[in-house]
Amino acid sequence: MRLILSLLCPLLVTFTAIADDDVETASVAKSADIAAAKEKGAADRVVAEVLNGSIELVVDAGRDAPLVEAEFTVDGNDEKDIKRRSELVRLYAERAADQTVVVQPIFPGKAMSRDSVKVRIVVPKCGDISLKCRNGAVTTAGTAGKLKISTRNGAIKVANHAGSIDANAANGAVEIKGAGAEVRVSAANGAVEVSLADGNDFPFEVESKSGAVRVEVGPTFDGIVKMNTTTGEIGLSDPGKRLRTTHETEHSRIVELGAAGGTSEIRTTTGSVRLAVRSK
Repeated sequence: MRLILSLLCPLLVTFTAIADDDVETASVAKSADIAAAKEKGAADRVVAEVLNGSIELVVDAGRDAPLVEAEFTVDGNDEKDIKRRSELVRLYAERAADQTVVVQPIFPGKAMSRDSVKVRIVVPKCGDISLKCRNGAVTTAGTAGKLKISTRNGAIKVANHAGSIDANAANGAVEIKGAGAEVRVSAANGAVEVSLADGNDFPFEVESKSGAVRVEVGPTFDGIVKMNTTTGEIGLSDPGKRLRTTHETEHSRIVELGAAGGTSEIRTTTGSVRLAVRSK
């Protein structure tokens, strides 16, 4: 049987059951418009946490205030329990006293195995960010400020972030493109790929315990880069021939580029290490 409930609040519940002993989950959609920051044009600091699901954060300069959307998948013991829990899920999305946008989806009672939620946050201008997802992916695009992301089981993807990045994935790949400042990445099980924006000379620290690691820097990058791997290979790509190797063993290498001001590191235990310098 199929039952659709539409309420006055921004909530849509879709319940599908094939039989009493084979009940599907329910889908609940909620959204929240956040009041604009007190200071006109101020960047929005964002803190969000999801237990199971995903988080997406994007910047839309055309908006006047933040928008948060959530798509819940609701589990239950039976048809009646799923319907009850679907009506009780909440999307906590508020501007705190310090003007931080705080987002946390809330399920009623004890978490169930198939409970999950996809959260999408849109802000007109971005400040410091803290995103945490225990089981699921986190993605950001066009953001700024200090960015901190952590996942236990899930991938991390960051595109064109203007500030510093601190990303930690216990089980999942990490992909960072167009990083504009300092980068620190740690992955326990998963490949890591990082590319720095042109003109970014800030030191970076990129590590995977088990997985290949690749870092790409701009054509004018200046710095010292230390590379280490326990069991993999080390590769270099330098069309402009700017790299100078100052130390080399079977599983480690130190290179210098340009003025060689700061020191960066690329490490992995199981996997290959590759440093690439983009051509002009």
